[in-house]
Formats: sequence, structure tokens, C-alpha cells
Amino acid sequence: MTRTAVELDPRLIAFVLPSIPESVRIARFHIRAALGFHLLGEYADDAEAITSELVTNSIQHACRDGTETVGVTLVRVRNPEAVTVIVMDSSPEGPVKREPSDRSERGRGLLIVDELSVHWGWNLEDGGKAVYAILAKEAGA
Repeated sequence: MTRTAVELDPRLIAFVLPSIPESVRIARFHIRAALGFHLLGEYADDAEAITSELVTNSIQHACRDGTETVGVTLVRVRNPEAVTVIVMDSSPEGPVKREPSDRSERGRGLLIVDELSVHWGWNLEDGGKAVYAILAKEAGA
């Protein structure tokens, strides 16, 4: 049976990394490269920043000992045109957006995700959770 455009896999890239700090840089690289390959470079800066924050949060809060893995998926949506960054880990505890003090050096990750995405959230997954952020083109852009 022939696949139609609706049935095509919307994943642009999916990969798993160890839960170590070096994985943040690797995740950013792969997200930017996938967007460039699929001619979606206009999303690259925001998607890279969101990926960095979500993978960092996953490593710091869900995968503390480095023995776990972090899954990263980039999905394309065509109507309306958008991409979604999804980061999965083994913790069932959802992310918490904080209001850090001006002097705090931590706690701004989800504020950045909230600012750069049109919507973000999370879902329980088998044995953990998936945190997602949707980036969409502005109307008329």
C-alpha cells in the first residue's frame, strides 16, 4: 500500500543521549543540524535554546547519577507550520516553572522555554515523562 503525505513520519530526528552534562551540547548540535537539513533553519536558534534548557533540566532533576538516558525528538507539523522539541526522561515528576530572584543564577530554564515557544507542557510516558515545546511561524511572516 502506498503511503500518503498524512501518513509520513513527522519526526525530523530522534536520538538518545547519556544523562551527562556534555549531552546538552550534543543535543543542540543535532537539533540545529536536523533543522538545517530539512530547510527549517528559521527555527534553529529558538529550538537550540529550548533543547538546551529541557535537556539540562532533565539531566539535573531526573537523571542525577548519569546512569539514565535522555531522549530527544524533533517533530514537524505542517498545518499550521511548526516544529516540536520533545525531551524524555525516566522521572514521572513534571517540570516546575519558578520565579527566581534577580540574584539567582538558576531556575530560569522554563521561563526561557515559555518565552520562546507558543506552547509547552508535559505528559506522563511509560516509565517517565516527555516535556515538549512547540515553535510556530508567526502569522504573516
